[in-house]
Amino acid sequence: LGLGSGLGLGLGFPSAARSERAEPAPAAAWMPPAAAALPPSPRGFVGAMAEGSETANPIEFSLIDSMPHEAKVLLSGGIAGSVAKTMTAPLSRVTIMFQVHGLVTTKPQRTAYAESFAGGLRKMVGREGFLSMWKGNATSVLHRFPYSAINFFLYEKFKRALGDESAWSRLAAGAAAGGIACTACYPLDLVRTRLTTQIPGAAFYDGIADCAYKITKYEGVLGLYRGLGATLAVQIPNLALSYSVYGTAKEAFLQRGLFVVKGSEGERKISAAGSCVSGAAAGIASSLLTFPLDVIRRRQQVVGLHSRVRDGVVSRSPLADLHHIFLSDGVSGLYRGILPEILKVIPVVSLTFVTYEGLRRFLKIDSR
Repeated sequence: LGLGSGLGLGLGFPSAARSERAEPAPAAAWMPPAAAALPPSPRGFVGAMAEGSETANPIEFSLIDSMPHEAKVLLSGGIAGSVAKTMTAPLSRVTIMFQVHGLVTTKPQRTAYAESFAGGLRKMVGREGFLSMWKGNATSVLHRFPYSAINFFLYEKFKRALGDESAWSRLAAGAAAGGIACTACYPLDLVRTRLTTQIPGAAFYDGIADCAYKITKYEGVLGLYRGLGATLAVQIPNLALSYSVYGTAKEAFLQRGLFVVKGSEGERKISAAGSCVSGAAAGIASSLLTFPLDVIRRRQQVVGLHSRVRDGVVSRSPLADLHHIFLSDGVSGLYRGILPEILKVIPVVSLTFVTYEGLRRFLKIDSR
């Protein structure tokens, strides 16, 4: 029997002993020892389990999952602001040139930078070349990344502290976050404005570091904060209104079933188009209400360069500047550059919120 069984096994015929036993489970595929030591497949790093395996328990890890909640919010806010600012830089520069032209021009009889928005773009490109539309954008991004990161981060913190989702809570949280972010990042905003408005062929500053050094040298350390009061008077209500209008518009769309899509888990959420429309409404409302103060803010920032404060000429206060513009040009002078501002603010606010919302989903940021 032993020999028969052995022959049966050797010749490939089933033996009586084997026939009475259940077939063993197939052996696992062989792999080299080196391969067995390799880390799990990429799917394991994003939390995927091997299909069909009930006992597999791979080590799950991903860079996204390992990031703290606060780091995700800061990164999302910084990237969102930087992307939006870069894509709308030409509109931003044209707006600034319209706002400060009365200080920059060597021809006092020409109070406007150009007859129209299109004329302003043509003038800029004709004088300084196509890439001049992004002049100072490196400084803009250097300012915008921490500014937006701090802004969104603190807004989320203050909104949670207030404990509800009302329009007034968004207004208060946006105002507080905006005031702190503006103050923290203001010197970079001032440097950006100075570099952007330099007269071609007569540049006084040679880059970011040189600009900061010369402002400190000729105007003192406080020169880096020239115009901060006017900036806070603009940005606090501007950001408060932006957050409040954006959140209220999103809620209204969700309640009426407009721009609504289903998420991966079946939840109702606002679409990218809805975020764009909400952001556009927020940008237009805030800009129309705060634009006159923004004109004063920009003039305060550049007066140190174009009024030659470094040579001892005293500049006007914000209120005196407001009075001067009103007497010289009337109400229209306070809204000089409003068209490029509106054309800029619609995409910049929309892109900021859309990018931020998209990054929140990508980075798996919860709503705590």
